[in-house]
Amino acid sequence: MLPGRVVSPEDSSGIRLLSATRGRERWEVKAIGRKPNVARELEKALLQYPGVLQVNANPVSGRALVLYAPQTVGLHVESLIRESLADLSKRNLARNSNSTNGSSLSRIINLSLPERKVLVAPGLLSIVGHAVGVILGLCFVGIFNTASGKGSGFLRALGLVSKGSRIFFMTSVSLLLIGVELLTRNRRKKAWRRLALDAQHNLRTELVSKIQEQDMAFFDNHGAGNLIKLVTEDTARIKDFVERAGDEIVELGMIIIVYGSLLAITSPGLALITLLTLPFILLSARLFGKKAAERYSAAAAASSDFTQMLENNLTGIADVKSFTAEQREVRRLSEADVQLADTALAAVSVSAIQAQLNFAFTNTGFFLTAAYGGYLATKGKITKGQYFLVAALFPGLVSALKDLDQVTGLYHGAANSAEQLAEVLDSRPAIQSGPLLSFAGSTRGEVALEGVSFGYDPSVQVLNNISLELKQGETLGIVGPTGSGKSTLLKLLLRFYDVNSGRILLDGHDIRQLSLRHLRGALSIVSQDAHLFQGTIRENVVYGQEHASEEQVLEALRDAEALSLIETLPGGLDAEVGERGNRLSGGERQRVAIARALLKLFSGAAILALDEATSQLDNETEAGIKRSLRKAALGKSIIIIAHRLSTIRSADRILVLERGSIIEEGTHETLLAGKGLYASLWQLQNEDPLGKLEVRIS
Repeated sequence: MLPGRVVSPEDSSGIRLLSATRGRERWEVKAIGRKPNVARELEKALLQYPGVLQVNANPVSGRALVLYAPQTVGLHVESLIRESLADLSKRNLARNSNSTNGSSLSRIINLSLPERKVLVAPGLLSIVGHAVGVILGLCFVGIFNTASGKGSGFLRALGLVSKGSRIFFMTSVSLLLIGVELLTRNRRKKAWRRLALDAQHNLRTELVSKIQEQDMAFFDNHGAGNLIKLVTEDTARIKDFVERAGDEIVELGMIIIVYGSLLAITSPGLALITLLTLPFILLSARLFGKKAAERYSAAAAASSDFTQMLENNLTGIADVKSFTAEQREVRRLSEADVQLADTALAAVSVSAIQAQLNFAFTNTGFFLTAAYGGYLATKGKITKGQYFLVAALFPGLVSALKDLDQVTGLYHGAANSAEQLAEVLDSRPAIQSGPLLSFAGSTRGEVALEGVSFGYDPSVQVLNNISLELKQGETLGIVGPTGSGKSTLLKLLLRFYDVNSGRILLDGHDIRQLSLRHLRGALSIVSQDAHLFQGTIRENVVYGQEHASEEQVLEALRDAEALSLIETLPGGLDAEVGERGNRLSGGERQRVAIARALLKLFSGAAILALDEATSQLDNETEAGIKRSLRKAALGKSIIIIAHRLSTIRSADRILVLERGSIIEEGTHETLLAGKGLYASLWQLQNEDPLGKLEVRIS
């Protein structure tokens, strides 16, 4: 720890020092929790200060690691973090999830709605349908007033003199309007539902497209469960808001305008008393709106956590069962669901309190209006018919205000979802495609690493100053204990992540200058966890190479020693592999994945990379695949990562990694002669099965 510095308790600003050594401090910063955009902006802001060398702000853990030059005069990390957060807040970049600002919701709706002319039909149907409802209410008032007194002068002007004829006319009109309402109601509901579904489809398409563009760090930060919730639950809330709010706003607006105007015409004093409760309704919305937004945000976070936990449980169900941990998982999910229910109930409770207050205010206004109207009627300042008109219209206004509460609840839920959606839609991947196009067909496959260092967390280096060269047509083997950085090399070559220092060259070009599409098109990789997509064997083999002919598909399967597989499965090439390929064994999945990689190689990829790609195959099958690879990958550069040293024995060169550094390099024979780590591993794997097991799981 630094002299005089202690781990401080968290203060009101949500900043707490976790650890500190000379030139390195780790802070807990609540403002960046679950906010990747804010985390990135904080990193950029801190890096502007002299002496700050590196910043890693993690939105998942809510922590920020700051590396700085200790000799910098006047550098105080805590002050810099506070100053940067204050500046972000001023610029409105730190979008607080408790905010009730509807700008995100407005933006999301504008993004998701189709062209404006599509809004005409549901809008007109709402106007017609709700106008019919308003006129029906006025017809009822007219029938009552006609029966009890003078009635409408407009009807007398039409020649309807007797009360009976006027009542018959208004009753007939009412029945006709009821028929019109029946005809328009279903069409209105269907039109709004169609609009809302189109909006949800557009939003989901945009969201999925944006997610697919992100770099791997984005997925590390968000998690699959949270992203699934965004695509399903949060877009559904936007759909519900569009479907219900649009129609109900038309209805509320029409009732308030028509009924309010009639009240004002009948008696301005009555209209004024009616409006007396409006400030209290607005005040309750202001007081409880922010609290409701906070509770809905907490409910959304709980829902995200539950979805993430459920997704992890289902994808790892085999391990759950193998460890007989079903009851433990049920208990964990049940506890998470209880927390979700509690937070949802808390959010609804706040909205319910606001609704109850509005109910009290509106009913108070109703009785005040009724009392004052009765007083005016007894004094002869308004007629009994006018008084009845007021008494009949006010409940409609009260009902409209109740519906306004429902719209408010929808708004809070949709606004919170819009904040989450906007955060993802605004995310910009740190890995950006370069300007240079290097077409896969013309790539030679020459790779060079020059002084490459990298760590997923900048404070923990996975690779340290790695330099190597892979020539065209050469086979490079890479071995080393688990965690030595072997698979990380391939991730860097694909630019899933960018190096912290140094550079990687492909055919002499820094890969950061190359188009991502063509960089990744030049590499064909089989990872140690062979992932198959739900579908058929054919669909998995041609994945990304849909133009391939059946002959090419069969050739790839033959070279992958997988022809016997399609001959034994019902359906052959069109046999379903199941979710994640669970209908196939581990070795069968690997063979299909190798066939997919070979097909890409046939289509022009210049480099074949195998990361423990044959770990689940028997020796005979592996030997057959190796023979096929020598033929299929003739003239191609090959990188083979393996724990089983027999897999890379014939490689042109072999690198031995340990703790992120190259400690040995050479051919199989020279490495054995060197009697280093490679020779020890070879001896263990060939003489001691238990030793082999120990190495494999080290």
